[in-house]
Amino acid sequence: MASQKPVIVLIHGAFFAPLHYRKLIEPLRAQGYVVIAPPMPSTGLDDTAAGRTYVDDVKRLLEYLVPYLDEGREAVVVGHSQGGIAASALTEGQTIEDRKAKGLKGGIRSVIYLTALAVPTKGASLLGLLGGTPPPIYRAEGPFYILTELALASGDTSSGIPPEEQAALSKSLVHQSKASIEAPVQFTAADVIAPKTYIVCTEDPSLPGELQENLALMTGCKVVKLAAGHFPFLESDEKAKAVVDIIVDLAGQ
Repeated sequence: MASQKPVIVLIHGAFFAPLHYRKLIEPLRAQGYVVIAPPMPSTGLDDTAAGRTYVDDVKRLLEYLVPYLDEGREAVVVGHSQGGIAASALTEGQTIEDRKAKGLKGGIRSVIYLTALAVPTKGASLLGLLGGTPPPIYRAEGPFYILTELALASGDTSSGIPPEEQAALSKSLVHQSKASIEAPVQFTAADVIAPKTYIVCTEDPSLPGELQENLALMTGCKVVKLAAGHFPFLESDEKAKAVVDIIVDLAGQ
């Protein structure tokens, strides 16, 4: 089983959905990888997302992943943006080493953080990392955070996403559970025992490159740098391919 390509678990970020990652998912599948990329319970447009946190996201991911691990398959976990929190927590008790100690086959081989929240300190939250105040691109409304008109505003080039694609993209984004952004993290990137790599996107205005590098340093991640913003898979086909190539290279290690 170890000679098989690992299963790729791709965890989307806040306000986004798996469909936004098709430029990563489809090329990986075309290269023979099984890609697990379900929508996270903490993200959505109806009340089912209310109160959900990364804990609920991990439960859903395990529903998809564990059957593969029980067959002896290995997995590489990729977390983008807020998805980095669930990426870390997903490994608890599920690494190859953890499962072997329990007499189980398979397991998570490694974790890749793509300009993601590799939270270094137990008890920290996304909101805390933002200084305790939500950024102007979203606001609280009931049990959700909802994107404001400043998110992917027309003419804003800071995201790196082509302007002609921003309008359609903004209409497809969803709400985020308020609890998921405020919940303290109990299993951090520093707790992950599997090999860890952080893809630092050096042109990211949302999570500056220096902060990404500090997160990587504090959590023991190897660093790979990419000249891209927060959404490299949406900026251009070339940058999406660069991310795919990095994942494939790391998945083969």
